[in-house]
Amino acid sequence: MNIQFMEGLFLLAASKFQGERTPQAIVHLLKGRKNNQVIADAALFGVSMLYGALHAFSVEEVRRMLDDLIARGWLGVRPGKKAGVFCLPAGEAALMKREARFRYEACCRSVSSVHEKVRAARFWKKLSLLIQTFSYWIAGETLFYPVVEQRELQYEVKRVIKTYPDKLEAARRMKEEMVRWMEGLAEEERMLLLRRLSGKARAGLTYRQLASMLDTAEGAVEMHVLRLAAEQLRRLSSGAYPMLAKVAGSRSDDAALTQTARWTKALLAAGFSLEEIVRQRGLKPGTIEDHIVEIAIADPAFDIHPFVSPEKVERIHAIVREKGTKKVGTIKREAGDSYNYLEIRLALVRASQGGR
Repeated sequence: MNIQFMEGLFLLAASKFQGERTPQAIVHLLKGRKNNQVIADAALFGVSMLYGALHAFSVEEVRRMLDDLIARGWLGVRPGKKAGVFCLPAGEAALMKREARFRYEACCRSVSSVHEKVRAARFWKKLSLLIQTFSYWIAGETLFYPVVEQRELQYEVKRVIKTYPDKLEAARRMKEEMVRWMEGLAEEERMLLLRRLSGKARAGLTYRQLASMLDTAEGAVEMHVLRLAAEQLRRLSSGAYPMLAKVAGSRSDDAALTQTARWTKALLAAGFSLEEIVRQRGLKPGTIEDHIVEIAIADPAFDIHPFVSPEKVERIHAIVREKGTKKVGTIKREAGDSYNYLEIRLALVRASQGGR
């Protein structure tokens, strides 16, 4: 992977964290650690697109890269028990150069949570498989190696296809919607998506091949494909892309949630209180609270007010603005004993989503 691209990931994360998270938090973010706090921090600081960007590297390798940037004077670490990492002037200058080349910010703006990133990845994979399937069917062939091997996604694509009795008509509709989508993109963005897709006549290019063609980093290519998919997902509510909307599925789809959080969500939907869920599941209250935060991150329409009043949300948001901090402990001390950690965490989630 391109070293300058990887350096930019660390620098951007540190710049966003602004000394409020430890160096290890960056390691967990870039490695994609399956931890509620890591996922919550990604949403809170607007870096969900960076989650798991260096998953192919070991924890030790990621930590060495981070330590190297600290040794070079690009990143600093505040002293103390909970040492916070931040970008030094030399690091900010290096980040500006990398941002100009790789455009991380546009990618980060496209998803507000790890769950949205997962949904964009699933949407793109299902779309790639559907287009490949139509391409072979039009050529009169039904046997081929699918570009997506995940059985779950294959079944979802089959369900979409079954809703269209006339397969050639379905292929025509898909082409119309794809053309409409592509017309709204820049030339390089169109090439990025279309060259990635596979069909009967041509296999899609790998991210490495596309990176070589566009003189960029492999990781940047993958990130921008996800950005374009995420941006298109937001357009589906317009009704102009009915077939793509079927491919995407519902925004409230629970596929991105952990299995244990899905169980908690089902119990909440059935009318169980937090205390009742704790007793029924035999888990610690903090674990169920983690699930509720995860659900709120994944679904901006999830109603948080049974757990935190609108008045408390407003007060917490005011503290964030006044104190310029997203540290739960600091907010708790400022807000007082009448506020609990779940209330603060949920209010911070909504702040990151631009809601109340």
